[in-house]
Amino acid sequence: MGVFLFTSAISSAIGEAFVRKSAFARVCEALVNDPISAALSTDPLLVWNYGSMAVLSLIAGVAFWFIFQDLDAREDELNEIPEGAYEKPVTT
Repeated sequence: MGVFLFTSAISSAIGEAFVRKSAFARVCEALVNDPISAALSTDPLLVWNYGSMAVLSLIAGVAFWFIFQDLDAREDELNEIPEGAYEKPVTT
């Protein structure tokens, strides 16, 4: 449960970083009056916010697939691993 809550906290922090106006965005906007560097939440429909999260999710999904694609082929081999036994160390 702790790992699940930790990953949820990380994803919420990333999402919040995209919605809130960062210090860098404020400086850029003040210096060059650049609307692109403004916060993503200024878009009334939040298209860029949801779009950027979708792109990040796609990249993470493709990376996950590349990392673990060989496990499907090795499934039978991995299922045949003998059961391990834990022996409590003898203390004197």
